[in-house]
Amino acid sequence: MRMDKAFIIVILLSVNLACGKGLLDHDRFQKTEDLLVKEEIAGWTSSGSGWVANSMEELTAYINGAADIYYRHGFISGAHQPYQGTLENTGSGLELTIYDQGNESNASALYEDPELGLDGAIDWKGAGQTAKYIRYAGFSQVLCFYRGKHFVLLQINADTEASLDILKQFALNVDGKFK
Repeated sequence: MRMDKAFIIVILLSVNLACGKGLLDHDRFQKTEDLLVKEEIAGWTSSGSGWVANSMEELTAYINGAADIYYRHGFISGAHQPYQGTLENTGSGLELTIYDQGNESNASALYEDPELGLDGAIDWKGAGQTAKYIRYAGFSQVLCFYRGKHFVLLQINADTEASLDILKQFALNVDGKFK
């Protein structure tokens, strides 16, 4: 009887230590596509089937020449979903892509890579470890952030305060799934 209690205590301590070191971190077991926004944002629905890429070959098939930047920064997997909604009585499209870059260092390096074309982006402290967005002269906006090993990219085909609010709402939704 005494031996059984000691064995149980050792097991419980081992599990506790593993959790403290992040070995049982839920993020390690979560699929990238599970982080996509479902039908959680009022007025916005998924449009089309999106894609999931678990290799460079699959990613290249979906985003062609743009895949190299993700590969250079440790690409593991990615998931993409387009959405449609209405902004100021006009139909709009939004795209969400989430990349698993393997570790935080890779995700951070990707976020900082000038090849993303986000020079002049405005810092935003709302989502992720750090986030930024850029507005393209009345045509579109891009918002990106990273949290841990994930890099998140959002694009919308409008450039208004309302479209920026929607991008931020999507970003906060995804970021909440990491916690």
